Amino acid sequence: MPILLLILNVSLAEIRVDALLDTTVKLVSLYPEIEGNDSIEALIFRLTNRERNIRGLKNLKFDDRLRIAARQHSNDMLKKRYLSHTSSMEISKTPLQRIYNSGLPVLGVGENVAENIGDAVPFLLKSNPDSLVKLVMKKWMESPAHRKNILNPEFSHMGIGSVAEGRMHKITQNFANESAFEIDSVLAKVELNKYLLFFYMSSKISDIRIFNDGEPLVEDSVYIYSGLIGIPLKRDSSLHKVELCLKEKQFYRCGVRLFIHTGSPVETIFQPSSSRYK
Repeated sequence: MPILLLILNVSLAEIRVDALLDTTVKLVSLYPEIEGNDSIEALIFRLTNRERNIRGLKNLKFDDRLRIAARQHSNDMLKKRYLSHTSSMEISKTPLQRIYNSGLPVLGVGENVAENIGDAVPFLLKSNPDSLVKLVMKKWMESPAHRKNILNPEFSHMGIGSVAEGRMHKITQNFANESAFEIDSVLAKVELNKYLLFFYMSSKISDIRIFNDGEPLVEDSVYIYSGLIGIPLKRDSSLHKVELCLKEKQFYRCGVRLFIHTGSPVETIFQPSSSRYK
């Protein structure tokens, strides 16, 4: 049963959110729910954390949005019969795109992929998934690049997508490190012909810098109070890239990047992360 493995490390992710006027806008997955093999995914999750525990590294947390992105890619590889980190779908071409399309605000991402093709695949998936997962993990740990992803101390979250059909089985393992801060929701309002963007954060904010289209916003024009940030933008001024950055020593760490259309209504729904696997 040959297992083919590829690797890709990606350094920066972006979230694209279109603001719906006069309503709450939240991060959303662009992908439909795809059925996967929960038992395989849970086994890979546990064995990956076991490899980290042996070396004194923290457990990776399960994130449902990373699972959504991983299953989407596994399913695409399965249906189109390929093994690669580059998809033929423009909206999901790279791991970076797939992960921010799943609705997760992250800084760094990584991806491992594997496939198993053979007549024994249906039997192993049904009767002996442990042996299949152990073989995949063994191959990954023997590969320096895959091993680096699994043991990367910077990563904090993981999601796995296991999808099979007949004698073909595809696996995608997505990694991400946590954003510097989390957004609960984004509220867009129009007042006196101005487009006002409000960020509601999960925690109190201190020493934050806000950039619009690469330029720092004048502090007098920005409203910051505890976990609430207000940003004025010109109405119907097309696309804006807004960055929220925290200062670390002499540098700003930009934890969230949002692409905002000030006249294009697109409704979205927030998908919180969960803890399905322990």
